[in-house]
Amino acid sequence: MKKTAMLKTIAAALIIVLSLQVFVFAEEQPQLLISPPAEQPAAWAVEAVQWSSIYGLASDEMFAKYSSKVTQEELHKVCVNLYEKLTGKTATPEEEKIFTDNSKLTTQKEATRLEMVTSVYNVLKAAQPEFDFSADVNLTFKDIGSLSEETLNIVKYSVAKGILHGRNKEILDLESQCTRQELLVFVKNAYEFAIYESGRYSKGAFWKVSDENNTVYLLGSIHIADATLYPLSKEILNAYEKSDVLVVEADISKQEEAANYMAQRAMYADENTLEKNVPEELYKKFVEFVTPYGIQEEVYSKLKPWYAALLVQNLQLMDNSYSGSLGVDMYFLSKAMGQKDILEIEGIKFQVDMFDSFSNELQCQFLASALGTGEGNENTEASVELVAYMLKCWKEGNTEELARIVKADVEAEGEFKEFNEKMWSSRDNNMVQKVREYLADPENKTYFVVVGAGHMVGSTGIVTQLEDEYKVEQIK
Repeated sequence: MKKTAMLKTIAAALIIVLSLQVFVFAEEQPQLLISPPAEQPAAWAVEAVQWSSIYGLASDEMFAKYSSKVTQEELHKVCVNLYEKLTGKTATPEEEKIFTDNSKLTTQKEATRLEMVTSVYNVLKAAQPEFDFSADVNLTFKDIGSLSEETLNIVKYSVAKGILHGRNKEILDLESQCTRQELLVFVKNAYEFAIYESGRYSKGAFWKVSDENNTVYLLGSIHIADATLYPLSKEILNAYEKSDVLVVEADISKQEEAANYMAQRAMYADENTLEKNVPEELYKKFVEFVTPYGIQEEVYSKLKPWYAALLVQNLQLMDNSYSGSLGVDMYFLSKAMGQKDILEIEGIKFQVDMFDSFSNELQCQFLASALGTGEGNENTEASVELVAYMLKCWKEGNTEELARIVKADVEAEGEFKEFNEKMWSSRDNNMVQKVREYLADPENKTYFVVVGAGHMVGSTGIVTQLEDEYKVEQIK
């Protein structure tokens, strides 16, 4: 394999495989988090409000004072935003008139729950005209008798599709004023419904492995992502709900432990420096890259090359709204905390030690791949472009293309042979053995395994190694 092609493979592998990168330079990066507002959503609304924020379904000022009443103007703005998220285009003034009555926008009149339901329904009809908007269901709520036939059909559709829920089993309370948290929950429900109905959800790299007694679900993860990766397919979510145990490479929710160990191993403790361990031109390019971020020379000069590589890649991705907090493994770790048993196959220390064990030559190749420096100073694919393409493949369930990008099944030499053996072969084999153990569980527990997608594919991948022993089914 040509060196530049191998560098592309390394760059892809560092993105898709290692949960480790979530914590790169955690202590030195500028503080990006903001304090939460004094008022939080009600417990029933917390998760949906969070996802409304992640999806970008409302302006920032809507994510505060959650129990306050929504004005007609605020409802209109949210409807316009929902339309633009679903269509990918800017709403025209004529299209905006479809959502809400513009004559009300000059006042701060409060919107009712019925106006919320009707306006969002109009958005769905405008954004997704191909949907079947009929809903032949029998509603048993006691407070819908006065609704017109047209309005009743809107309500029926919203309830039937899981967008609208009642105050309880008996009343919808549509005439009451709508609160911000109600609107944020409702618009999140509508957005996800439209994504599922139009088939735009993420299919992922997902398999079911089973024998006569046990089942293990295998989900190949991308450890850093953005909101476009969600929602995940209902097949993936239902499998998670049916599982007893979540298994990950490393429990990256243990942030303090990870950051402390990273700090111990990622920097030179003696008189050694990064400049002494990488080619002169590569060091100059690294300094040129990190300087605008305000990182001091006394800090970056002590970084080991592998750490410097992950730092470059992480900063590039952060600048383009990609985040480890939206990675697939973190998504499920957040869901599982306090709800399911969580097991680690490797752990953060294992992954840090692996990087630290790579030869200096290979660490330099990591840094070259992150900076886009190949043979003859040619540029490789930028990390940002690479992530966007891999996320696209993952959403489509295109595991063949993911394998081509990340895991080249060719004979490698020198430092690249070391890379393949340590990054892939030995880890793949270890993960396969763990899955075999889960399938032999005498308690017949169901395991939901989330590891880097690269470990699932290729000739040494988990799926290939298990196919001759068990029933393996890819689920899309």
